[in-house]
Amino acid sequence: MSDTKIDKTEALEVKDTVGYGDDHAVNYQHVLALEQQNIAYTDQEAQQRVDILVNASNNNFAAASTRLGQWHLLGHYVSQNIESAILFFQHAVKLGDALAMVELAHIGLQSLSPTLTVEQGLDYLKQAVDLNHPEAIYASALHILENNPDAALNLLVHNYQQHQHEVSLKTCIENLAFDQNIVIEKLEDLAQKDSFASALLAFQYFKQGNDKKAFKYAQKAQEQNDAYGCYVRALVEEKDPKGDPNVAYAFFVKAAQLGHVEASYWVAIDNLRKADLIDDEVEKELLNQQAYQFLQFAALHGHAAAKFSYGQCLRIGIGTEKNPEQGIQWLDQAAQQGNADAQFELAMLLNLDDPRHLALLTASAQNGHVQAILCMAIYEQRQQHFSQAIQWLDVAQQAKSARASYLLAQMYRAGQGVDVDLKQVVNLLQQAADGGDVDAYFELYQAYSQGLGIRKNKKNAEKYLTLAQQNQHIEASAIAL
Repeated sequence: MSDTKIDKTEALEVKDTVGYGDDHAVNYQHVLALEQQNIAYTDQEAQQRVDILVNASNNNFAAASTRLGQWHLLGHYVSQNIESAILFFQHAVKLGDALAMVELAHIGLQSLSPTLTVEQGLDYLKQAVDLNHPEAIYASALHILENNPDAALNLLVHNYQQHQHEVSLKTCIENLAFDQNIVIEKLEDLAQKDSFASALLAFQYFKQGNDKKAFKYAQKAQEQNDAYGCYVRALVEEKDPKGDPNVAYAFFVKAAQLGHVEASYWVAIDNLRKADLIDDEVEKELLNQQAYQFLQFAALHGHAAAKFSYGQCLRIGIGTEKNPEQGIQWLDQAAQQGNADAQFELAMLLNLDDPRHLALLTASAQNGHVQAILCMAIYEQRQQHFSQAIQWLDVAQQAKSARASYLLAQMYRAGQGVDVDLKQVVNLLQQAADGGDVDAYFELYQAYSQGLGIRKNKKNAEKYLTLAQQNQHIEASAIAL
């Protein structure tokens, strides 16, 4: 599941601190508006945003201090420094900012800094709960969850009812510590008058395979223009064997237009796919532009895969003017969130001797990117670390990579980390060929024509030579049948 709309915490920050000076509130809101439009692409632009917040913070505008603390925590426009973050949060706490208390509670409870103990974290959390801050109530519920799930569940539901804190209600259906039968009962009660509760209930029934009830509650939610309800209604339609793809698409679009992040990403990717399939340049450009806008929205709201695709659109110039530098910045953001595609793409853009190249490639491989896994196998092989190379190739084989089988065959032929085994070479080449590997076609032709690890077989030799030639294998193309 994904967030359905922008978190309301920012509005709470400003509302609680406007009394400290209207000019600083206006400047703070200006920075927030800029952030929602796009990240700062130049150092000068980034510094301007930081300076505005620093000025407001120096003039005791609490929300600005809290935001600067968050930026230092993340390394956003400033060097990542948890101790600096703590100082900004502590300054905001002195001014009574509840969100800063929540941030310090997280740091203490997660033992992220030696200067903040768990006990201090709990004290900050209590202060924020006493101020009735929804994020504090949410954090408090998670803290007591392990020992008292019933109390945690009631607290989360109450937090939603009192503050419309949607993450609290979503956690009720996402966390397996809760009795889902009780959760459904509570959602059933809420759904009578609440569209978001209806949407969550629809999704819960959708996961359970109860399509009839999923449709009922999703339909109810989407009729009230609930973004998440529209998204679930699209999923229900898409799953139905008799469903209409056009209806599903329309609900995805409606969800995206209402601010559902995952739906925005889905619509964008679907538009890019459609654009690739049509020849009409005007229609193609329109689809690409729409995709770019939806990707921008999802990227700005933290969707890692959208950040990657948005960055690629900027790099290549799809739906917008080409801007490689801005594109790479978005790839970097996606990579920092653990997006394997972005990590691999960035690794390929860097020189091989750049220290980030291997680190990004390793991270991408560890996150399951098949091409990155193959690259790591080749790297380890060149370093004479044959056992590690085989381990990577085994992982790639499990991901159904034909190329992994081909590369593993080469290691069995050369006896790298394993005993030479020509029969196993042929078996692996066969697996690679079944997956469409062109080099495997040619080597099977050689194996069958020369009897390498298998009996000679003219018919099979001709079969694989033909496949290699059809796929424009250079050496195969020079051989006449």
